[in-house]
Amino acid sequence: MIGQIFNAKEFTTKLKATIQSTGKLGFTAETISQLQLTTDCSILIAPDSESKHILYMAVLRTQDDTAFPVLKSGNYVYLNTRQLFDKLGVNYSNATVMFALSHFEEGDSQLGGDCYKMTMRTNNRKTPDNG
Repeated sequence: MIGQIFNAKEFTTKLKATIQSTGKLGFTAETISQLQLTTDCSILIAPDSESKHILYMAVLRTQDDTAFPVLKSGNYVYLNTRQLFDKLGVNYSNATVMFALSHFEEGDSQLGGDCYKMTMRTNNRKTPDNG
């Protein structure tokens, strides 16, 4: 018996976020749409217990005093995360720090919202000296 057909879009959507040189966490247009991020939302962020390159974020559909409020400037949606990334020792001023996001169902109930695993990737920022 054939089961439910997999929706290819569910597996090809590239959800991403990038730490800007200011420390703000910005989201791509595709991510904003897929996660339905609005200024009515807030986001909880938690560390992984085993890897410093993995964080978890839960999108809450309401404002929460313990969560980062979703902010918007034009089409740009972001979180003010500078102090968080400073505390975690993330070198966002000298490197491009990106996160690939994937839904992490196991965390939905634990964090109280749609939970996403954030896997960090870092590249050196381009400067006039290094191209």
